[in-house]
Amino acid sequence: MPLHLTDVDPARPGLPWKAFTIPGSNEPVRLLRLEVDADGSSTSLVRFPPGWRRPGPGRYACGEEFVVLGGALTVSGVAYGPGDRGWIAPGATRRASVSSGGALALAWFSGVPAWTEGEGAPADPSGGRVPLLSVPVPEAGLVLRTGGDREARLYERAPARFGPAVRVLWPAGADGPRWTAFGPGEPLPAGRRGRIFVRPACSI
Repeated sequence: MPLHLTDVDPARPGLPWKAFTIPGSNEPVRLLRLEVDADGSSTSLVRFPPGWRRPGPGRYACGEEFVVLGGALTVSGVAYGPGDRGWIAPGATRRASVSSGGALALAWFSGVPAWTEGEGAPADPSGGRVPLLSVPVPEAGLVLRTGGDREARLYERAPARFGPAVRVLWPAGADGPRWTAFGPGEPLPAGRRGRIFVRPACSI
């Protein structure tokens, strides 16, 4: 049975955070599962403690898309700060990952994140990094990743609604970052301002 939290403010007390050791890393992170599909794909909030690291190399069989909401995270030499989005393709080699001062990230995995030590496929040297808060965004939205119903897109402002079911991240705003799940045609809150990062339902 999938877990599904409809609207998540990372600062809200009482959320079911759990300790979780990412394979190959030096210490546990705090993990909050927001959504899990039958195929093993998932959406999670992850709090990295100061000094967290994973030496690498290694790879996941599934793809990962993430947005850093606070702090800083470096993966394979690419530094991600608040509002930065990353995309690492299935099987791509990951070098050292480090969070010296700690970080909070929202992460989507396209399947069960089974970790394998050693070299994998060549990785995009940019790490798929896009600064969501400053990159120019056209009126129709900025396509960050294509693939039909798996497309990810950034909008300057939220429309009234979307046709299909979507997952929406407000990476910044007066009330902080928010992640919300919307059903087909469900209206978005009119009073919530700022850019939005939009993905389809859980699978990527």
